[in-house]
Amino acid sequence: MHQYYGNQVKPRAKGLLFLALSIILLATSCKKGGSGDVAVPDDKPSTTDAHFIAVATTENNTLAVDDKGGLWGAGENVGLVLGNGSNAVQKSFVHITDQVKDVSISESRSLILKTDNSVWTSGKNSYGDLGTGTDQPTNGNLVKVMDAAEQVHADQSNGYIIKSDHTLWAAGFNYYNQFGSGYTKGDVIGKYAKIADNVAAISTGRSCIMIVKTDHSLWACGQNVWGQLGLGNKNDQYGFVKVMDDVKAVKCGEFHSLIIKTDNSLWAAGDNEFGALGTGNKTSQTSFVKVMDNAAALAAGEYFSLVIKTDGTLWASGLNSYGSFGIKGADQTTFIQVADNVSKIEANIYHSFMIKTEKTLWATGQNTYYPLGTGDRNDLPAFTKVKLNAQ
Repeated sequence: MHQYYGNQVKPRAKGLLFLALSIILLATSCKKGGSGDVAVPDDKPSTTDAHFIAVATTENNTLAVDDKGGLWGAGENVGLVLGNGSNAVQKSFVHITDQVKDVSISESRSLILKTDNSVWTSGKNSYGDLGTGTDQPTNGNLVKVMDAAEQVHADQSNGYIIKSDHTLWAAGFNYYNQFGSGYTKGDVIGKYAKIADNVAAISTGRSCIMIVKTDHSLWACGQNVWGQLGLGNKNDQYGFVKVMDDVKAVKCGEFHSLIIKTDNSLWAAGDNEFGALGTGNKTSQTSFVKVMDNAAALAAGEYFSLVIKTDGTLWASGLNSYGSFGIKGADQTTFIQVADNVSKIEANIYHSFMIKTEKTLWATGQNTYYPLGTGDRNDLPAFTKVKLNAQ
C-alpha cells in the first residue's frame, strides 16, 4: 500500500507513475503514426512485395506460386477451383497452401504440383471428372490424385499429368477420343488413366489438345474448325495424329496455336481474325507458318499472343482489348515489344501475367471477376506489380 505525504509521492511510487505516463504517451504517439513510430494497422491490410516462380490463370481465377513454395489464389471461385476450402470470392490474393512448385487452373479444376511431386486437385467434381476416383464433391479442398508427377495441365473438361517417366495421364471427358482405345467417345473418365508415352509437353485450346513428345514430334487431337491443329485442313481429329517434327514447345490459344521449333523459330496456325498469329495480316492459317526467330516461351489469350524472346524481351500481337498486351495501344497484326527482363508469361481471355527475371509478378487487362487480385474489379490497362496482403 502506497503511503502519501501531502501532495508528494515517495520515490518508488513516483517511478511507477512516470512509467505509466510514458506508456500512455507512447501508445498515443504510435496511434498517430508519427515519424519513427510503429503504426497501428488501419482498416486496409498492408501489402508486401513477393517473389514468384509460377502463375496460372483463367478468365475468372488465378493461382500463383511464390519462391518459398507458397500457393496464392484470387478470383470468383465459383467452381471451387482455388482449393482454399471456400466458395467465397477472393478479391485479393489469399494464401492457400505450401510446398508447391507448379500449378495449372481452368474453370472446372485446379492441379497443384507439390515439391514431393504429388498432384492435388480441387473443383466441383459434379460428374466425377476430377480424377479422384469418386463423384464426391471436394467442397473446395485439395485432394491428392497422383505421385511421381513432373508437369500438370488443366483445361475446361480435363486434367492432364505428365509423370516423371514421361507417360501422359488424363481424367475427365473423352470428347475427342483422346483417351484412345478402350474408351467410348463421350465417356467420363473418373480416375487418371495413361493415354500416351514419351510425352514432354502438353497444351490445350478450345476442345483441342497438342503434345510434344520426347523425340520433338508434335501430335494433335480434337476440334480443328479454325485450322488450329496445323494439319492443312479444318477436319476434327478423333485421336492423336502427328503434325510435324523438330518442335520443343507448344501453346494453344482459344482458336489458334503457337509452337517453338528446336531452332527457336516461332510458328503459328489457326484463327487470325485479330492478328493473333503475328503474320502482318489477318489471314487465318490451316498450316503452321513461320513468324519470327529467337523465341523462348509462349502464352496465348483468346485473340492475342505473347512471346518471350531469348533475350528476355516480351512481344505481343493481336487484340489488345483491356490492355491485355500490358501496354496501352492499338491492336497489332505483327509482334511488338511490350516489356523486357521477362522470364515467364501466362494469358487468358483478355488479361495477362508476367514474371520478371527478379521474380516479381505483374498483371494487366480485364478484371471483371477479380482474377488480377487487386482487391477491386478495375481493369488494368498496363502491367502493374502484384502485391500480397501481409500475413
